[in-house]
Amino acid sequence: MIPFRKQKFQNAVAYFAFEFNRRKGYYPRQTWIYKFLALLDFRSLKKTGVPCIGLEYDAMKFGPVPYRLYDFRSCLRFEKFKFIETADGGYRVEPVGKPNLDYFADDEIDLMEEILDEYTRDDVNLDDLIANAHKEIKAWNKAWDIAVKYGRGRMPMRYEDEFDDLSKKSENELTPEEEHFLVYKGMKDREEAKTIS
Repeated sequence: MIPFRKQKFQNAVAYFAFEFNRRKGYYPRQTWIYKFLALLDFRSLKKTGVPCIGLEYDAMKFGPVPYRLYDFRSCLRFEKFKFIETADGGYRVEPVGKPNLDYFADDEIDLMEEILDEYTRDDVNLDDLIANAHKEIKAWNKAWDIAVKYGRGRMPMRYEDEFDDLSKKSENELTPEEEHFLVYKGMKDREEAKTIS
């Protein structure tokens, strides 16, 4: 459904870490990377109807988190990046080798550059990134509201929540992005059903 998804994921993380270090002079903490990935997926979703990578995110207090990466970061191994535990018990992300952007369309590279340009400026810090991701990503707000309501520390996010009243729209009322998303979601659901049966 998303061609070269694994390669895009690893190279996006590596590229964000590489460029962050080049621009700021140090490697990013994991939280920066999680938010960059979410912004990339959700901005791509709004622009085209399909997320760039299609990671599954949980809404947590400090924003969207790709939950599999977060939950297993200390034991997963990747070709293009690595997590380094820091003295305070956190993690920073470092690229391994040079990122390969050949897996990305030009508009996806533009989105990554846009995110880096916004959030590697000297006058922007991690709190700004977290606050802006909260404002920008509707799906985080909807999932986090449910998590808070039921006293949970996290809640799965749904890509469809990024669109307003999608289930109530007739075929004629759908935007091209919404229509594209519904095709993507239908194919994804069908593929998941095959793996279960």
